[in-house]
Amino acid sequence: MGSSDQGRVVRNTLIVLLLVGVAMLLTQLSFVFLLIFAAILLATLIRSAALPFLHMGMPDTPATLLGLAAIVALLWLAGSLFGAQLGEQFVIVGNQLPGAIARAQQWAAGIPFFRSMLSNTPDIQNVAGRVLTFAFGAVGAATNLVLVVIAAIYLALQPGLYAGGLAKLFPKNEGPRVAEALRASGLALRKYLLAQFVTMVAVGTLVGVGLTFVGVPSAAALGVIVGLANFVPLVGPFIGAVPGILLAFAQSPETGLAATAVYMVAQQLEGNLLTPLVQRFAVSIPPALLLFALAGLGSLFGVLGVIVSAPLAVVLYTLVTMLWTRDALGHDVKVPGIDHGA
Repeated sequence: MGSSDQGRVVRNTLIVLLLVGVAMLLTQLSFVFLLIFAAILLATLIRSAALPFLHMGMPDTPATLLGLAAIVALLWLAGSLFGAQLGEQFVIVGNQLPGAIARAQQWAAGIPFFRSMLSNTPDIQNVAGRVLTFAFGAVGAATNLVLVVIAAIYLALQPGLYAGGLAKLFPKNEGPRVAEALRASGLALRKYLLAQFVTMVAVGTLVGVGLTFVGVPSAAALGVIVGLANFVPLVGPFIGAVPGILLAFAQSPETGLAATAVYMVAQQLEGNLLTPLVQRFAVSIPPALLLFALAGLGSLFGVLGVIVSAPLAVVLYTLVTMLWTRDALGHDVKVPGIDHGA
């Protein structure tokens, strides 16, 4: 073997080792990338709030700062108007929920099928231990939240700087195409978040009004819970309905059935009427992809992975559709964020 061949072997070996090292490093830093995407989500919200000021012809930086101020003002106003009442209702829900869970367990224990399921589920003490463990991790969560908020503000103020820097990681002739794909994914993400906000508010309002009508206590807090849970598609609505249904059945079977009907009607209206309307102007991706994203990121990162799984799936779906399916493979497909009705 000549010296040139030996040099080529050594060079290729070093490249392989470098790629393996980078892959191992990315695996260790995967949670950091998830925090970065959470900052991108928040930055997208800030930029969305700045759109009215940008349309007025205001410069980019002042418009972004006003958008951030508008979000803070809206949160402060909501807290001032409803914070005390909702806080009391959340306290009531927290106090009544353990008793409702215990009564539901007692009721289920009388049915053989559910009795076998309960024997394989953790008891309340184990759950309490996990909650306590989570509470001790609150300081780390608060630190991550501060990092995400600060990073989001920087990203919102200069999105072109970071998008351009990312595009420069690719060959020069591919840079414009990558930059266009990043813009498309950003627009798709903005449309998706707008659609989710509309459905969250609608479902939360319907459930809150419906539970008040059937006599479930703390209906406003339960409406907020199910509204926030709807940010996670497919499984979020079911998780958000559990506290309200448990509290309703703790009152009486009739109230429980009525509350269940309220949640079902709200979700049917959202799925069959509201979602088709907003998806005409927003972005939708195949439900199976959402399920896989929820399962994969949830198993890897827990709650945070579940929260960001759907928006991340929207971004990746847009990038793959544009850069691979359309540009590389040549298929005639609609790109979310660019093509109308995609």
